[in-house]
Amino acid sequence: MSGIPRDLRLVPATLAGSSVTWWSVASEVRPVVVVAAAAGVTILLLVVVRAVLLRRLSAPPPVLRASLGQLVLVGAVVMVLSLVVAAQLKAGSTGLLPGLVGSGASGTVRGSVVSEPRTTSAGFGGEPRVVRTIALTTVTGWSGGVLSTGPAHGDVVVLGGTALADVDYGSTVEVDGRLLAVDPGSATTAMLALREATPSSPALRVLEPPGPLLRAVGTVRSSFVDVSSTLPEQARGLVPGVAVGDTSMLSPRLDAAMKTTSLTHVTAVSGSHFAIIFATVSGLCTLVRLPRRMRVVVAGLAMAGFVLLVHPEPSVVRAAAMSAVALVAVLLGRPGQALSALCAAVLVLLAVDPFLVRSYGFVLSALGTAGLVVGTRPIATWLGRALPRWMALAVAVPLAAQLACAPVIVLLDPVVATYAVPANVLAAPALVPATVLGVVGALLAPWWPGAAGLFAQVAGWATWWIAEVAERLAGAPLASIPWAAGAPGAVLLAVVSAAAVVLVWRWSSIVWTARTGMFVAGIGAPPSAPRSGRATTFFARLGTGASRGTGAVHAAARPLARAAGLLTCALVGLLVVWQTQPPWLADVLRGGGAAWDADWQVVVCDVGQGDALVVQTGPGRAVMVDVGPPGDAAARCLDELGVTTLDLLVLTHFHDDHVGGLAEVLDGRVVEEAYVSPVREPAGHAEGVARLLDDASIPWQVVSADPDGLGLLAGPAPDQVAWGVLAPAASAAEGRAADRPTAGTAEDGAANDGSVVMVIRTPDLSVVALGDLEARGQAALLRSLTDDGVSLGPVDVVKMAHHGSRAQDPDLARLLSPDVVLVGVGADNTYGHPTQDALDLYESHGATILRTDLCSTSGVLVRGGQTLVTDRCS
Repeated sequence: MSGIPRDLRLVPATLAGSSVTWWSVASEVRPVVVVAAAAGVTILLLVVVRAVLLRRLSAPPPVLRASLGQLVLVGAVVMVLSLVVAAQLKAGSTGLLPGLVGSGASGTVRGSVVSEPRTTSAGFGGEPRVVRTIALTTVTGWSGGVLSTGPAHGDVVVLGGTALADVDYGSTVEVDGRLLAVDPGSATTAMLALREATPSSPALRVLEPPGPLLRAVGTVRSSFVDVSSTLPEQARGLVPGVAVGDTSMLSPRLDAAMKTTSLTHVTAVSGSHFAIIFATVSGLCTLVRLPRRMRVVVAGLAMAGFVLLVHPEPSVVRAAAMSAVALVAVLLGRPGQALSALCAAVLVLLAVDPFLVRSYGFVLSALGTAGLVVGTRPIATWLGRALPRWMALAVAVPLAAQLACAPVIVLLDPVVATYAVPANVLAAPALVPATVLGVVGALLAPWWPGAAGLFAQVAGWATWWIAEVAERLAGAPLASIPWAAGAPGAVLLAVVSAAAVVLVWRWSSIVWTARTGMFVAGIGAPPSAPRSGRATTFFARLGTGASRGTGAVHAAARPLARAAGLLTCALVGLLVVWQTQPPWLADVLRGGGAAWDADWQVVVCDVGQGDALVVQTGPGRAVMVDVGPPGDAAARCLDELGVTTLDLLVLTHFHDDHVGGLAEVLDGRVVEEAYVSPVREPAGHAEGVARLLDDASIPWQVVSADPDGLGLLAGPAPDQVAWGVLAPAASAAEGRAADRPTAGTAEDGAANDGSVVMVIRTPDLSVVALGDLEARGQAALLRSLTDDGVSLGPVDVVKMAHHGSRAQDPDLARLLSPDVVLVGVGADNTYGHPTQDALDLYESHGATILRTDLCSTSGVLVRGGQTLVTDRCS
C-alpha cells in the first residue's frame, strides 16, 4: 500500500467544498448566503469547543484534536466557496442582461471572442451551425420601453451561421440576436441565437482585431493548418489536433472511432500533452546543463506558451493545472503529497471560477488526476507480479484513469468503452512524437513552411498508428457495451468497478476462501495460507480447526454454506433479470417510473423548456403537436410510448423550442401529414423545417382556422380521433406573414401569436393545444370562437399557452374550463415559467395542473368513465 498517498487532510474539505459549490451555483443568492453563515457559525462553535477541551483536558487525545481541526477546515472551505458563489450570483443577477434573457428578448452584445469555432448540427434541419463564446463587456436592448445600454459580465454562447467561423480568436465583436436562457449552474450567462443578416444590417460586426500576441498565435495556428491540409486524411485531422487542438479537418468516421475507444483526449489537449511538453523541455534543459531552478522556469514558460498556442479556454487551463500537480509532485520527489496538492489545486480553481464544478471537463480532469496519483503505483505493483515493470506501468496509467473517470463518462454517453485501456496503452507511444513534432512544425509554419511540412509529415506517421488503433478496436466485436443512463448507470458502474478492484486485489484471499470452503465440504485438499497473509480470522480458525473432527468442520461450514448459497442465488437471479430485461428493469435503468400502459390517450413529453404533446390515435399511432427543443428528448418520448406512426404532425410555430427535435422525431418513423404555421418567423427556421419535411417526402401544408369547416373535423377515423384548426385566423395569418418584423421589433410575439391552435377529440377526451399564444393571440382566438359561434363542447385537456407565461387570457380560460392543464416547461428555467398567476387562473376553474418540470412526462387517460392522470410529480 505504499503507493497510496498518506496525507489525506485536504480530501474531506475538497469533497465537502465541491459538493456545496455544485449545489450553490444552481441556487439563489439567499440560500447560499445562509449556508455561508451557517458554516461561519459552525466554525466559531468548533473553536469554542476546542478551547474548552484544551482548558479542561491537560492532554486531549490526538484523534480529537485532529477531528476538530478537520471540521474547522471543512467549515472554512464551505464558507469561503459559498461566499464566492453568492458574490458571482449577485453580480450575474443585476444589470440589463438578466431581464433581457428572462424575457427571451432580442438584443446586441459586445465582447471578445474567447473560443475557436465549433461546428454543430444540433439545430433542427441538420444545418451546420457554428458556436462561439464571447466574453461580454456591454449589452444593448429594450427595457421598459427604452433602448438601453449597460455593462455585462460573464460569457455568452453565440449560435449562428458560417460567418461566425471567419472571426479571429480575440477579436472584439458586436452581435445581434435573440437572448436565451441557459441551464442553472452553467458557466455561461446566456445563449444568443444570431439573427438573420441583411446586406444593409449585418448581425455580426468586428469592431477590433485581436492584439499582437493573439494575432501572432492565430498566424501560427492557421499556417500550420494550411501546411497540414495536404497530408493524408487521418493526418490532416489528427496532426493539427494533437499539436494545436484544431480538429476542423478531423473526419467524422475517425472522430467516432476515437470516441468509441476513449481516445478523444488525443486531440482535446489533455494533461498528457502538457506532460509531454514538460518532459521534452526539461530533458533539453538537462542536456545543456541548466540549473534545476532554471529548468523549472524554462519548462513553466514552455507550458505557458503551449497554453497560448492551443488557446487558454477553460478545458485547457484545467488540463494545465491538473497535469502540473502531478508533475510537480514527481519533480519534488514527494509523491505522498500529490493528493494534497491536487486537492489544493481543485479548491483554488473553484474559488476562481466556481462554475467549473458543473463542467464535465473539470470533473474528469480532477478524477483522472486523482486516479493517476492514487492508483497508478498500486496497480503497477500488482501487475508487476506477472508483467515487466515498464509494461505494468504502461497498463496501470490508463487503467487507473479509466477506473476513476468511467462512472462520469457514462453520464455523457451511456456506453462502456470495452477497449479503452488497450487502446490507450497502444496509442500512448505514438502520442509523444506526434505532439513534439507537431508543435515544432506549428512554430515553424509561418516562417518556414517547407520545414513545417516535413515535421507534419513525420508526425503524420505517428498519428497513423493512433488512427489504426482507434479504427481497428472501434470495429472489433463488443467495442462498446450499452449501459444504464443517468445517475443509476453511473452508480452501477462505480459499484461494478469497485467490486472488480476488490476481486482482483484480494484474489489470493478469495481463492484461499473458496478452497477452504471446498475442503470443509469434503472436496479437495487443505489449502495453504494465502500469499497476502490477509485471510480473515474466521477462515484462519476454520482452516486450523478442520482437522479436529468432522463435527467442528460441519459446524464451521454452516455459515459458509449459507453465505455461498445466498450469493449463488443472488448471482443467478441477477443474470436472469439482466438477460431477460423485464420492463420494470428497463424503466429503472432509464430513471423512470412505471411503464406506460397501452390505454394512454394524451401525453405531454418532458423535453425541457419546450413543447411536445402526443395524442394516441391507435396502437402505435398518434397525433403529435410540436417536437421540443434540439435533441432527442421528443423522439425518446415517442419510443417509450411505442409510437411508430404519426397520423398528423403539427408544428405550431418555428421557434427552436417547438421544432428543434424534428430531425430526431422523423428518424425511423412514418409521418402521414404535417401542419405548419403561416407565420414564417424565424425565416431560417421555417426554411429548415420545410427542407426536412421535403427530404423525408412528408406532405405538409400551411394551415389556418376555417370556421365554416370546423364542424367537420379531419382524421383517419372520425369515429375514433379527429382534429381541427382553431387559429390563427386566415386574415390575421396573412397580415403577420406579410409584415415580417426585423430584429429588435416584436418578432417573437408575431411568431407566437401565429401559433397553430389545435382541437383534438378522442372517443373520451377533448384536447385543445394553445401553442405559444400571447395575450393578443388568445384574445383573437376568444373572439373567433364567440363571434363565429364555434362550439367546442366540454374541453377536458388544455395545453397551456406559452409554457405558462404571465400572458393568459382570463376569459379564454373561463370558456375552456378544462379538467386537466398540461404545461411543457424546463426545470429551474430562468423565464419564470410557469407563473403563479397562470397556475392560479386555471386552478380557479377546477383544473388539475401537470407540469413537466415537476411531473416529468405525464399523461391523461379514461378508465371506467373516470379521467385519470399518470405522473411523477415531486
